[in-house]
Amino acid sequence: MLDPETEAIDSAAAAVSDPQQLWDHFEQQESVVQAALSAARDGVLQLASMMARTLATEKGRIIGLGAGTSGRLLALDMAEWGPTFSVAAHRRQALIAGGDAALTTPIEGAEDDAEDACRRVREVAVGSGDLVVGISASGTAAWVLAGLEESLRSGAQTVFVTCDGTAAATRSAQDTLCILLETGAEPVAGSTRLKAATATHRLLQRASTICALHNGWIYRGRMVAMRATNHKLRRRAVRMVMELTGADEKSAIDAISLFGGDIRHSVAYLWCGDREMAERLLSASSGHLAPLQP
Repeated sequence: MLDPETEAIDSAAAAVSDPQQLWDHFEQQESVVQAALSAARDGVLQLASMMARTLATEKGRIIGLGAGTSGRLLALDMAEWGPTFSVAAHRRQALIAGGDAALTTPIEGAEDDAEDACRRVREVAVGSGDLVVGISASGTAAWVLAGLEESLRSGAQTVFVTCDGTAAATRSAQDTLCILLETGAEPVAGSTRLKAATATHRLLQRASTICALHNGWIYRGRMVAMRATNHKLRRRAVRMVMELTGADEKSAIDAISLFGGDIRHSVAYLWCGDREMAERLLSASSGHLAPLQP
């Protein structure tokens, strides 16, 4: 069995002998990360569309499967969907090999426990309305692969993100969208917390943000589905409403209060001047502000 591409030796990195050289090598490898993302463009756009359709339904969920760094990156990105886009916690679940303790502490052997992955997928009752995204940089994490297979058996849509071409080709034949990030050999062989993790993090950022644009949670570069849960975010909400409507501060605050902090309803109300009409129009546009702009 061939080793994953992430286990290869980077000959340039192997010749590095001092910290400044290693810094320069990291700088040079940024172009590799960007090229990998650019090559994955179509797959990432498809993933974002699948995410948007899943979350546009009443009950669809996005379930992330990862081991080690991949699992931590999933948990990190998905944790932001609540405050940034108001996605309920039960609709964005990151499952990581070894459980929540593995978010901060390595759980040795957890990524090899295929049976545990199947059990975790069954515990959260993955089904036909769900989208399951599995990430394994090396393409060999049995926990992730087994979790994806169990999710397929349960009728869910599945996506596999990897940095290994052989693993991507194998999984593509199993009704799974495969996204290959060709980051190649790491500056430290096998340490996928480096280039592979950087590319994966950026992929997740782009996919979730494009998903939000699909669903009307972003409008004119602003997070209009945001939950204002602290002073900074409350000030941001007022500023957004003022900028989008031309209203003064008091009117913006009053509108936000009227709609319980809902920015999109506040903007629609200030545009049309009638509460019931604002609610009706926003419902008809599926939450998108663009069709309502005067």
